[in-house]
Amino acid sequence: MKRFRFLQQSAVLAGLLALCSLPATVRAQDATPPPQSDSGQPPAHARHGQAQEEELAKLNLTDDQKAQVKKIHEDMKTQVEAVKSDSTLSADQQHAKLGAIRKSSHEQVMQLLTPEQRKQLKADEMARKAAHQQGGQAPPPQQ
Repeated sequence: MKRFRFLQQSAVLAGLLALCSLPATVRAQDATPPPQSDSGQPPAHARHGQAQEEELAKLNLTDDQKAQVKKIHEDMKTQVEAVKSDSTLSADQQHAKLGAIRKSSHEQVMQLLTPEQRKQLKADEMARKAAHQQGGQAPPPQQ
């Protein structure tokens, strides 16, 4: 009788331990590393952000413009993180919100630029897109 009770308690304890460890297992499976291409490069969206930063760096921004662009990018990053952590949104809703955030940030940056800087940025963006469509590297920026 005592042995049966001991086995029963052991089985219940083992079941509870298994249930308690389940959330940790699920979280470990969800924690996938960021995607990398076969060449070890970051994903395309990260490279796109780097290209935009490089294009802005070529525009000879004033210190005030640099500070404002930095603030816009920090605000955008905060908003993006909030959308990505909102588990109530579907993937399509997240995608739509992220697109709207990026578009809004781009428009804010464009408003900061002088007409000459806007023209140069558009030319650089078009050259980058054309090179991407051809599958090659972007040509050197116009000076």
